Amino acid sequence: MKQALFLAVTALTLAACAKTYEVEPEIGSAIGFKTWANGMTKARTAGTSTFDDGDSFVVEGYKTISGTPVNVFDNTTVSTTDGTNWTYENTRYWDSQATSYTFFAVSSPNTTLTFGANGTIAATDVTFSGKNNDILVANSVEVSAPYTTDPVHFVFKHIGAMVDLKVKKAAALSDATVAITGVSLENIDGSGKVAVSGYSTNVPTVAWTNLTTTSYTNESGVESVATLPTNVTTATDLIKKLIVIPQTLTDAKVLKISYQITDGAGNTNTFEDVPVKLNQFDRTDDETNTAEFISAWAASTHYTYTLTISANAISFTAEITDWGTVVDGYNYLVD
Repeated sequence: MKQALFLAVTALTLAACAKTYEVEPEIGSAIGFKTWANGMTKARTAGTSTFDDGDSFVVEGYKTISGTPVNVFDNTTVSTTDGTNWTYENTRYWDSQATSYTFFAVSSPNTTLTFGANGTIAATDVTFSGKNNDILVANSVEVSAPYTTDPVHFVFKHIGAMVDLKVKKAAALSDATVAITGVSLENIDGSGKVAVSGYSTNVPTVAWTNLTTTSYTNESGVESVATLPTNVTTATDLIKKLIVIPQTLTDAKVLKISYQITDGAGNTNTFEDVPVKLNQFDRTDDETNTAEFISAWAASTHYTYTLTISANAISFTAEITDWGTVVDGYNYLVD
Protein backbone atom coordinates (compact mmCIF):
# COMPACT_ATOMS: atom_id res chain seq x y z
CA MET A 1 0.00 0.00 0.00
CA LYS A 2 1.10 3.52 -0.72
CA GLN A 3 0.45 6.33 1.72
CA ALA A 4 0.38 9.99 0.76
CA LEU A 5 -0.37 13.10 2.77
CA PHE A 6 -1.66 16.38 1.44
CA LEU A 7 -1.40 19.28 3.85
CA ALA A 8 -3.62 22.35 3.84
CA VAL A 9 -2.43 24.85 6.41
CA THR A 10 -5.13 27.16 7.62
CA ALA A 11 -3.08 30.34 7.53
CA LEU A 12 -4.01 33.79 8.69
CA THR A 13 -2.48 37.05 7.59
CA LEU A 14 -3.35 40.25 9.38
CA ALA A 15 -2.79 43.67 7.87
CA ALA A 16 -2.65 46.72 10.06
CA CYS A 17 -4.52 49.67 8.65
CA ALA A 18 -5.15 53.25 9.66
CA LYS A 19 -8.63 54.76 9.42
CA THR A 20 -9.48 58.41 8.92
CA TYR A 21 -12.76 59.79 10.23
CA GLU A 22 -14.24 62.96 8.78
CA VAL A 23 -16.50 63.32 11.79
CA GLU A 24 -15.39 62.68 15.36
CA PRO A 25 -17.36 59.77 16.89
CA GLU A 26 -19.61 60.66 19.76
CA ILE A 27 -18.22 60.13 23.24
CA GLY A 28 -19.69 57.18 25.10
CA SER A 29 -20.41 55.00 22.08
CA ALA A 30 -21.53 51.44 22.81
CA ILE A 31 -18.86 48.72 22.74
CA GLY A 32 -19.68 46.23 19.98
CA PHE A 33 -17.97 43.17 18.52
CA LYS A 34 -17.29 41.65 15.14
CA THR A 35 -15.35 38.63 13.88
CA TRP A 36 -13.04 37.91 10.99
CA ALA A 37 -15.30 37.50 7.96
CA ASN A 38 -15.33 35.64 4.66
CA GLY A 39 -13.44 32.48 5.13
CA MET A 40 -10.32 32.60 7.25
CA THR A 41 -10.19 30.61 10.47
CA LYS A 42 -13.44 31.01 12.33
CA ALA A 43 -15.51 27.95 11.42
CA ARG A 44 -18.21 26.97 13.92
CA THR A 45 -19.78 24.16 11.95
CA ALA A 46 -16.50 22.29 11.94
CA GLY A 47 -14.77 22.35 8.59
CA THR A 48 -16.67 25.37 7.28
CA SER A 49 -15.57 29.00 7.20
CA THR A 50 -18.52 30.92 8.58
CA PHE A 51 -20.20 31.38 11.91
CA ASP A 52 -23.75 30.05 12.05
CA ASP A 53 -27.02 31.53 13.29
CA GLY A 54 -27.16 31.10 17.04
CA ASP A 55 -23.40 30.84 17.56
CA SER A 56 -21.71 32.58 20.46
CA PHE A 57 -18.41 33.33 22.11
CA VAL A 58 -17.38 34.47 25.56
CA VAL A 59 -15.57 37.77 26.20
CA GLU A 60 -13.28 38.90 28.99
CA GLY A 61 -12.18 42.52 28.95
CA TYR A 62 -10.91 45.37 31.05
CA LYS A 63 -10.17 49.08 30.72
CA THR A 64 -7.12 50.83 32.12
CA ILE A 65 -7.62 54.06 34.08
CA SER A 66 -4.58 55.78 35.60
CA GLY A 67 -2.62 52.56 35.18
CA THR A 68 -5.19 50.44 37.01
CA PRO A 69 -7.17 47.70 35.19
CA VAL A 70 -10.93 47.83 35.74
CA ASN A 71 -13.03 44.84 34.67
CA VAL A 72 -15.67 45.57 32.02
CA PHE A 73 -16.57 42.13 30.63
CA ASP A 74 -16.45 39.06 32.86
CA ASN A 75 -17.04 35.89 30.80
CA THR A 76 -19.83 37.68 28.99
CA THR A 77 -21.67 35.77 26.26
CA VAL A 78 -21.83 37.48 22.87
CA SER A 79 -24.15 35.85 20.32
CA THR A 80 -25.45 36.20 16.78
CA THR A 81 -28.78 35.47 15.12
CA ASP A 82 -27.45 35.81 11.57
CA GLY A 83 -23.79 34.78 11.75
CA THR A 84 -22.60 38.37 11.24
CA ASN A 85 -24.02 40.79 13.81
CA TRP A 86 -23.12 40.21 17.46
CA THR A 87 -24.99 41.36 20.57
CA TYR A 88 -24.78 40.94 24.34
CA GLU A 89 -26.85 41.95 27.37
CA ASN A 90 -26.28 45.08 29.49
CA THR A 91 -24.57 47.25 26.90
CA ARG A 92 -21.20 48.71 27.94
CA TYR A 93 -19.95 52.07 26.65
CA TRP A 94 -16.48 53.34 25.88
CA ASP A 95 -15.07 55.35 28.77
CA SER A 96 -13.19 58.44 27.61
CA GLN A 97 -11.26 58.47 30.91
CA ALA A 98 -9.67 55.10 30.07
CA THR A 99 -6.36 55.10 28.23
CA SER A 100 -6.97 51.67 26.71
CA TYR A 101 -9.09 48.52 26.66
CA THR A 102 -7.96 44.88 26.39
CA PHE A 103 -10.25 42.08 25.22
CA PHE A 104 -10.08 38.26 25.05
CA ALA A 105 -12.54 35.78 23.52
CA VAL A 106 -13.14 32.04 23.23
CA SER A 107 -15.78 30.00 21.42
CA SER A 108 -16.25 26.47 22.80
CA PRO A 109 -19.82 25.26 22.21
CA ASN A 110 -19.32 21.81 23.77
CA THR A 111 -17.01 22.68 26.66
CA THR A 112 -17.20 25.45 29.24
CA LEU A 113 -13.92 27.38 29.22
CA THR A 114 -13.76 30.20 31.77
CA PHE A 115 -11.41 33.17 31.66
CA GLY A 116 -9.27 34.08 34.61
CA ALA A 117 -6.97 37.09 34.97
CA ASN A 118 -5.53 38.62 31.79
CA GLY A 119 -7.34 36.27 29.46
CA THR A 120 -5.84 33.09 30.87
CA ILE A 121 -7.85 29.86 31.01
CA ALA A 122 -7.06 27.31 33.70
CA ALA A 123 -6.48 23.70 32.67
CA THR A 124 -9.91 22.29 31.81
CA ASP A 125 -10.97 18.76 30.90
CA VAL A 126 -11.83 18.39 27.20
CA THR A 127 -12.89 15.38 25.15
CA PHE A 128 -12.79 15.36 21.35
CA SER A 129 -15.35 12.93 19.93
CA GLY A 130 -14.12 13.80 16.45
CA LYS A 131 -17.22 15.71 15.46
CA ASN A 132 -17.42 18.32 18.21
CA ASN A 133 -15.19 20.63 20.24
CA ASP A 134 -13.95 22.73 17.37
CA ILE A 135 -12.69 25.16 20.00
CA LEU A 136 -11.64 28.63 18.86
CA VAL A 137 -9.49 31.07 20.81
CA ALA A 138 -9.11 34.64 19.57
CA ASN A 139 -6.02 36.80 19.50
CA SER A 140 -6.22 39.38 22.25
CA VAL A 141 -7.29 42.84 21.13
CA GLU A 142 -6.01 46.13 22.51
CA VAL A 143 -7.89 49.34 21.78
CA SER A 144 -6.38 52.70 22.70
CA ALA A 145 -8.04 56.09 23.09
CA PRO A 146 -9.54 57.96 21.34
CA TYR A 147 -12.37 55.47 20.84
CA THR A 148 -14.53 55.13 17.75
CA THR A 149 -17.85 53.57 16.89
CA ASP A 150 -16.04 50.60 15.30
CA PRO A 151 -16.77 47.27 16.98
CA VAL A 152 -13.96 45.28 18.58
CA HIS A 153 -12.60 42.94 15.90
CA PHE A 154 -11.77 39.38 17.02
CA VAL A 155 -9.75 36.95 14.91
CA PHE A 156 -10.29 33.36 16.04
CA LYS A 157 -8.11 30.33 15.34
CA HIS A 158 -8.82 26.63 15.77
CA ILE A 159 -6.87 25.06 18.64
CA GLY A 160 -7.48 21.60 17.19
CA ALA A 161 -6.40 19.99 13.92
CA MET A 162 -8.64 18.47 11.25
CA VAL A 163 -8.04 15.16 9.46
CA ASP A 164 -9.52 13.70 6.26
CA LEU A 165 -8.75 10.16 5.09
CA LYS A 166 -9.28 8.96 1.52
CA VAL A 167 -8.60 5.65 -0.20
CA LYS A 168 -7.97 4.69 -3.82
CA LYS A 169 -6.67 1.64 -5.68
CA ALA A 170 -3.44 1.37 -7.62
CA ALA A 171 -3.34 0.96 -11.39
CA ALA A 172 -2.32 -2.66 -10.90
CA LEU A 173 -5.84 -3.34 -9.58
CA SER A 174 -7.69 -1.57 -12.37
CA ASP A 175 -9.60 -4.75 -13.28
CA ALA A 176 -10.26 -5.77 -9.66
CA THR A 177 -12.95 -4.73 -7.21
CA VAL A 178 -11.70 -3.32 -3.92
CA ALA A 179 -14.23 -3.20 -1.09
CA ILE A 180 -13.44 -1.52 2.23
CA THR A 181 -14.89 -3.45 5.16
CA GLY A 182 -13.48 -1.49 8.11
CA VAL A 183 -11.35 1.51 9.01
CA SER A 184 -10.17 3.08 12.26
CA LEU A 185 -7.53 5.40 13.68
CA GLU A 186 -6.03 3.83 16.79
CA ASN A 187 -4.23 5.19 19.89
CA ILE A 188 -5.11 8.81 19.06
CA ASP A 189 -5.01 11.42 21.83
CA GLY A 190 -8.70 12.14 22.34
CA SER A 191 -9.06 13.77 25.75
CA GLY A 192 -7.02 15.77 28.20
CA LYS A 193 -6.70 19.19 29.75
CA VAL A 194 -6.35 22.40 27.75
CA ALA A 195 -5.17 25.76 29.10
CA VAL A 196 -4.32 29.24 27.87
CA SER A 197 -1.37 30.46 29.88
CA GLY A 198 -0.96 33.89 28.29
CA TYR A 199 -0.46 35.78 25.03
CA SER A 200 2.65 36.44 22.97
CA THR A 201 2.26 39.38 20.59
CA ASN A 202 -1.50 38.95 21.08
CA VAL A 203 -1.40 35.26 20.08
CA PRO A 204 -2.70 32.88 22.77
CA THR A 205 -0.33 30.27 24.21
CA VAL A 206 -2.32 27.01 24.30
CA ALA A 207 -1.07 23.95 26.17
CA TRP A 208 -2.39 20.36 26.37
CA THR A 209 -1.68 18.02 29.29
CA ASN A 210 -2.93 14.72 30.77
CA LEU A 211 -3.70 13.27 27.35
CA THR A 212 -5.40 9.90 27.01
CA THR A 213 -5.97 7.92 23.83
CA THR A 214 -9.04 6.77 21.95
CA SER A 215 -9.97 5.41 18.54
CA TYR A 216 -11.98 6.93 15.69
CA THR A 217 -13.91 5.23 12.89
CA ASN A 218 -15.43 6.22 9.55
CA GLU A 219 -18.48 7.59 11.39
CA SER A 220 -16.54 9.76 13.85
CA GLY A 221 -16.01 12.83 11.68
CA VAL A 222 -18.17 15.91 11.41
CA GLU A 223 -19.47 14.45 8.15
CA SER A 224 -20.05 10.79 8.98
CA VAL A 225 -19.14 8.25 6.29
CA ALA A 226 -21.92 5.84 7.23
CA THR A 227 -21.33 3.47 4.30
CA LEU A 228 -17.84 2.33 3.40
CA PRO A 229 -17.08 2.08 -0.34
CA THR A 230 -17.69 -1.33 -1.91
CA ASN A 231 -15.92 -0.57 -5.18
CA VAL A 232 -13.03 1.84 -4.78
CA THR A 233 -11.98 3.67 -7.95
CA THR A 234 -10.74 7.24 -7.57
CA ALA A 235 -9.95 8.74 -4.15
CA THR A 236 -12.96 8.07 -1.92
CA ASP A 237 -13.70 9.45 1.55
CA LEU A 238 -13.25 7.14 4.52
CA ILE A 239 -13.12 9.75 7.31
CA LYS A 240 -14.31 13.34 6.79
CA LYS A 241 -13.50 16.38 8.89
CA LEU A 242 -12.30 14.64 12.02
CA ILE A 243 -11.48 17.23 14.71
CA VAL A 244 -8.51 16.07 16.79
CA ILE A 245 -6.21 17.30 19.53
CA PRO A 246 -2.80 18.48 18.24
CA GLN A 247 -0.31 15.71 18.96
CA THR A 248 2.94 13.99 18.08
CA LEU A 249 2.46 10.98 15.80
CA THR A 250 4.29 8.13 17.48
CA ASP A 251 4.62 4.66 15.94
CA ALA A 252 1.68 3.50 18.04
CA LYS A 253 -0.72 5.87 16.26
CA VAL A 254 -1.94 3.90 13.29
CA LEU A 255 -4.58 3.61 10.64
CA LYS A 256 -6.12 0.14 10.54
CA ILE A 257 -7.96 -0.87 7.40
CA SER A 258 -9.77 -4.04 6.34
CA TYR A 259 -10.61 -4.76 2.72
CA GLN A 260 -11.32 -7.35 0.08
CA ILE A 261 -9.84 -7.61 -3.40
CA THR A 262 -11.81 -9.55 -5.99
CA ASP A 263 -10.07 -10.12 -9.30
CA GLY A 264 -11.61 -10.45 -12.74
CA ALA A 265 -11.89 -14.21 -12.35
CA GLY A 266 -13.93 -13.83 -9.17
CA ASN A 267 -11.18 -14.78 -6.76
CA THR A 268 -11.47 -12.88 -3.46
CA ASN A 269 -8.67 -12.15 -1.00
CA THR A 270 -9.49 -10.70 2.42
CA PHE A 271 -7.19 -8.50 4.48
CA GLU A 272 -8.09 -7.70 8.12
CA ASP A 273 -6.89 -4.77 10.25
CA VAL A 274 -3.84 -3.97 8.17
CA PRO A 275 -1.87 -1.41 10.23
CA VAL A 276 -0.31 1.68 8.67
CA LYS A 277 1.70 4.08 10.83
CA LEU A 278 0.39 7.64 10.49
CA ASN A 279 3.94 8.98 10.64
CA GLN A 280 4.82 7.01 7.50
CA PHE A 281 2.60 8.90 5.07
CA ASP A 282 4.73 11.06 2.78
CA ARG A 283 4.04 14.13 0.67
CA THR A 284 4.38 12.50 -2.78
CA ASP A 285 1.69 10.49 -4.54
CA ASP A 286 3.88 7.86 -6.19
CA GLU A 287 4.65 4.16 -5.86
CA THR A 288 7.10 4.48 -2.98
CA ASN A 289 7.05 5.65 0.63
CA THR A 290 9.90 8.09 0.90
CA ALA A 291 10.81 11.33 2.65
CA GLU A 292 8.84 14.27 4.08
CA PHE A 293 6.93 12.23 6.59
CA ILE A 294 4.52 14.07 8.86
CA SER A 295 5.48 13.70 12.52
CA ALA A 296 2.72 15.66 14.27
CA TRP A 297 -0.72 17.24 13.91
CA ALA A 298 -0.55 20.98 14.53
CA ALA A 299 -3.32 23.36 15.60
CA SER A 300 -5.26 25.20 12.88
CA THR A 301 -4.00 22.72 10.27
CA HIS A 302 -6.06 20.52 7.95
CA TYR A 303 -4.48 17.20 6.93
CA THR A 304 -5.71 15.02 4.07
CA TYR A 305 -4.38 11.46 3.95
CA THR A 306 -4.70 9.31 0.83
CA LEU A 307 -4.14 5.56 1.12
CA THR A 308 -3.48 3.66 -2.11
CA ILE A 309 -4.28 -0.04 -2.04
CA SER A 310 -2.21 -2.23 -4.30
CA ALA A 311 -1.41 -5.93 -4.44
CA ASN A 312 1.02 -8.32 -6.01
CA ALA A 313 -0.25 -11.79 -6.80
CA ILE A 314 1.53 -14.62 -5.07
CA SER A 315 3.34 -16.60 -7.76
CA PHE A 316 5.78 -19.48 -7.78
CA THR A 317 8.83 -20.66 -9.71
CA ALA A 318 10.45 -24.06 -9.44
CA GLU A 319 13.67 -25.83 -10.26
CA ILE A 320 15.21 -29.21 -9.43
CA THR A 321 18.69 -29.20 -8.06
CA ASP A 322 20.89 -31.51 -10.11
CA TRP A 323 22.24 -34.65 -8.48
CA GLY A 324 25.27 -34.05 -6.41
CA THR A 325 28.48 -36.05 -6.57
CA VAL A 326 27.91 -39.57 -7.91
CA VAL A 327 29.71 -42.12 -5.75
CA ASP A 328 29.94 -45.68 -7.07
CA GLY A 329 32.11 -48.74 -6.48
CA TYR A 330 30.45 -50.07 -3.31
CA ASN A 331 29.73 -53.82 -3.52
CA TYR A 332 28.16 -56.56 -1.42
CA LEU A 333 27.99 -60.27 -2.07
CA VAL A 334 25.05 -62.31 -0.82
CA ASP A 335 25.78 -66.00 -0.65
